[in-house]
Amino acid sequence: MTVSRRIFMRGAVLAPAALAAPALLRLAHAAEAESVRAPTTPQFQRRMVGKIEVIALMDGMIQRPKEMIPGYDEAKASAAAKLAHKPHDPAAIAIGINGYVIRAGGRVIAVDTGSPAGLAPTLGGWHAALAAAGIATDEVDTVFLTHLHPDHVGGMTDPNSGAARLPKARMIASEADWAFTFDAGVYASMPKEVQQGLDMSRAMVAPYEAEKTLITPGDEIAPGLTSVAMPGHTPGHMGLRLDSGRESLLIWGDLLIAPAYQFANPDWGFALDTDKAAAAATRARVLDITATDGMMVAGMHLDFPGFGYVERAKQGYGFFAAPWDYRT
Repeated sequence: MTVSRRIFMRGAVLAPAALAAPALLRLAHAAEAESVRAPTTPQFQRRMVGKIEVIALMDGMIQRPKEMIPGYDEAKASAAAKLAHKPHDPAAIAIGINGYVIRAGGRVIAVDTGSPAGLAPTLGGWHAALAAAGIATDEVDTVFLTHLHPDHVGGMTDPNSGAARLPKARMIASEADWAFTFDAGVYASMPKEVQQGLDMSRAMVAPYEAEKTLITPGDEIAPGLTSVAMPGHTPGHMGLRLDSGRESLLIWGDLLIAPAYQFANPDWGFALDTDKAAAAATRARVLDITATDGMMVAGMHLDFPGFGYVERAKQGYGFFAAPWDYRT
């Protein structure tokens, strides 16, 4: 299936029409601003990875057309959802959005920050979930970005003033992703709609530029926390591996975006993958490793809270949610 430019722009996790220049993050109309609402009940869940505390924060969910999956097949999709015990809508894909916060060695590290509220009425709950978990914004000392898409940097900047919402945080991002996002040639080659999405990402990270660290995969960002190369979704897309004692967790960012379908059909990509072949190769490699090693995983688009295990199945892979952690 070929994904047309019209379908891509209608379904992309960018909402430039809801934004107004020059503020970039400001909602265009007062009526739209009044209609925007975050998830009504903040949701978070804690668990331990050895001595490291990890807190999942629900940002919300968004629906996208099935055409966002190149090669989508209705029969395969329906069968995959049934095997995974997931609801299936033949017209749309429900995509959850999560963020994570790590407490380790006196550090408070956010791993992505959810979406700007203006992206959809059902998004923008990251800050409410952070507060419900008992974490003040000025306690966060680091923001680790798996990549710079708007639904991962949306909680960083105030939508009206453009000021940092995490005032004491240093930003850690991928060298490759930063170069891609701020490359003038790349920007000029993009359609206007995508340029507006890049404008959004650029504006959201701008307050942190003076306090940023650009890394390459494999760099350790704190004891027991190591960045992992996962290219394809974006050029510098990264995961974050946590190791403490005998326990490990891999936060894999956007390795999968539609888990109801992509576990069973790991060759299915997503329209927002910058390099679909590289994304598919990364997905195949990581699913194989995590299934073989029995490593716990978490992801920004896995069903909240996203903690679980990958297992091989008759068709592709299956995902099993992690049990409740009574240590928290």
